[in-house]
Amino acid sequence: MKGTAILNLLSGVLLGLTGLLVLVYLVILINPYVPFNPFPPPGGLVQGPTPTPTATFTPALPPTWTPTPTATATPIPSPTPTRTPTLTPSPTPTWPPTATPTPRATRAPYPFTCEVTYRANMYGIPWSGVAGHLQDLDGNPLPGYHVAVNCPGIPETFDHVAGADARYNLMYGSEAAWERSCNPSAYSALDIRVRVYDKYPSPDGTFRPVSDWIQVQLGDWATRSLGYITCTLNWEEWRNR
Repeated sequence: MKGTAILNLLSGVLLGLTGLLVLVYLVILINPYVPFNPFPPPGGLVQGPTPTPTATFTPALPPTWTPTPTATATPIPSPTPTRTPTLTPSPTPTWPPTATPTPRATRAPYPFTCEVTYRANMYGIPWSGVAGHLQDLDGNPLPGYHVAVNCPGIPETFDHVAGADARYNLMYGSEAAWERSCNPSAYSALDIRVRVYDKYPSPDGTFRPVSDWIQVQLGDWATRSLGYITCTLNWEEWRNR
């Protein structure tokens, strides 16, 4: 019995080895390049051919027909006659020569230009008259000028000097103010004339006017009881400014 068991074991081992050998041959048959193949084929792995990109066919357009220019006959120019020189008349001088006037800036007729505004008098009572001040183009006061006032029925007065009375300067807000009453007790419709004269007399002793006559027309109501005259110097180079 013991000998039979050993034979059976050996038979099983032999069958197993035989099956393993068959499996190895089968693997080598499928892939002869396995590491355990004792006789691999020479040259290693054979790579198949590399696919070459296929050229894309581009349809070619038919050639464009270009017209061949035809020869154009060029006309032969006819000869141009040469002009003979023409005498140019020389300018005839004018005698005697006429002087060309030089344009000059337009000036105002007087150094001062005056404007009148109407309003109620500063006293708040029935009163009619005129007042005003003198200034340069920048609004600076110009005192010292004489003011003549003609009230209806009253002789002309020439004793008003702009800026001489501090009360008027304070009342009208200028250091060159003046005032003249033509009716100190009522609102009156009056036609008054005013004119400004120079600071200093001329060599003959008279004062030259430096403004035109200013016409003032008062009404017989409160808001037109004062004619206020603003005289502005419009000649910058005036010697008596």
